[in-house]
Amino acid sequence: MLLASTLASATDLVVTLPGSKLLSRKVVQYSCDASAVKIGLPAVPFDVEYINGSGNNLATVPILGGLLIFANVSSASGARYAAQQYIWWEAKGSATLYLDSPAQKDKSVCQPVTRK
Repeated sequence: MLLASTLASATDLVVTLPGSKLLSRKVVQYSCDASAVKIGLPAVPFDVEYINGSGNNLATVPILGGLLIFANVSSASGARYAAQQYIWWEAKGSATLYLDSPAQKDKSVCQPVTRK
């Protein structure tokens, strides 16, 4: 349960997860298909950070030049995260960003980049 959050500055956010002794963080770099820029993802490879602790599962994804914090939501398979009108769905080694707009549901498929 998110108990407290503090705005440290205009660009920093500190979230306190009480009792979260086992906090795990993982950064994965992705590269996406040609639809990426159309729905707000960077045209170049980018990092997504996965943060898990105290029953909270979050992912930070760069969208439209900013960083959105996605919260894990129920999923039949894989890990599905939601923020605003976006769904970031990570499953079987790849991820898909969905933009749910009134006109249609756009998507971009992303693959992890192997770092050397």
